[in-house]
Amino acid sequence: MKIAFLTARFPYPLDRGDRLTSYELIRELSRRHAVTLFSLIDGSEPREGYAELSRLTSAIHVVRLSRWRSWLQAWLGLLSRVPSQVAYYRSSAMRRLVEREVDISRFDVVFVQLFRMAPYVREVRHPAKILFMADSIGLNLRRAEQFCPWWRRPGVRWEAWRAARFEVRSAREFREAWVVSPRDRDDLRGRGCPNVVVAAHGVNQRLFDVRRAPAGTGRLMFLGNLSVPHNVDAACHAARDIFPYIRERKPGAELLLVGASPSLAVRRLSALPGVRVTGAVPDLGEFWSTSDALIAPLRFSSGIQNKVLEAMAAGLPVLTTPQVAEALDALNGGLLRAESDPKGLAMAALELLDHPAAAAAMAERARDFARLNYSWSRLGEQLERVAPESR
Repeated sequence: MKIAFLTARFPYPLDRGDRLTSYELIRELSRRHAVTLFSLIDGSEPREGYAELSRLTSAIHVVRLSRWRSWLQAWLGLLSRVPSQVAYYRSSAMRRLVEREVDISRFDVVFVQLFRMAPYVREVRHPAKILFMADSIGLNLRRAEQFCPWWRRPGVRWEAWRAARFEVRSAREFREAWVVSPRDRDDLRGRGCPNVVVAAHGVNQRLFDVRRAPAGTGRLMFLGNLSVPHNVDAACHAARDIFPYIRERKPGAELLLVGASPSLAVRRLSALPGVRVTGAVPDLGEFWSTSDALIAPLRFSSGIQNKVLEAMAAGLPVLTTPQVAEALDALNGGLLRAESDPKGLAMAALELLDHPAAAAAMAERARDFARLNYSWSRLGEQLERVAPESR
């Protein structure tokens, strides 16, 4: 099968959730199919990324879009009904390239990752166009608004209104639109997208081989790209609102904030007692092995949080919020601890730290759950079913 795979960001380095998803899915699909990658680039992509993706794909087509131009387009986009995050990735060169190559190459499936790339196939007539939305951006932004500073709320509200309508329009132009949780599906269907279905999701299978050797000192880890709004908010919430309760009982406890591109607000957290901002690290192996728990107090998000799923696969006890657990279908079965308020999360963390055997048993149940339910091969199989139906 020949697959055209469109993504806004080059799938390397694996420093963001969308890049990680693109990379893992391309790697899975390339086992049995010919994948042609179409991606925008901004010039910051590492050379080894091209070598890695060339190994997995039959062809790579890239169009350079400088960051200054992207930001200019996003700001100018504020004056239109097109979401700024879509205007940011606007490129007439990419549109022409995609239209030409799809016409010439006779792909069996056209797979578009995220709704910001949907305009590039708007004029493409193909029976097997799939839009991988992952989550509902409109839902995410609605949740985010209440946690923003007052001066940002009008802008977030304007982007949410535009994104919600653009999502519906985009989804209707595809054979199917895929999201990764029932909550996101229900939100989009309720807004007029009957062709939205829940897609399978996967996790790095190598994490199941992590051998745990927890520090036992109260080492908590938060993981994620530390420039993304929901991660910045969660990191600040963990350090300022939750961790002090834990330090009262365990003065030697640590909070490690791990991830690429920490914002100024996150970097400032390193001044707090017991908080360490590591930034990007080349290998997470030590953190997966020695941390006592992952704390992911995300107050607004949608879809599946890769960080939580990866922690479950690595056998790390997880503390998170109910909406994150719900997206993973992990609220029941004693797989993780989910609390909505800071003190509740702190008390749950202390309970896990005080009872390491029970924490390890919970983490092992979560590991088995992730192994049974989350595999990139399932998403690949779901895509494979679409092409025969279109012929």
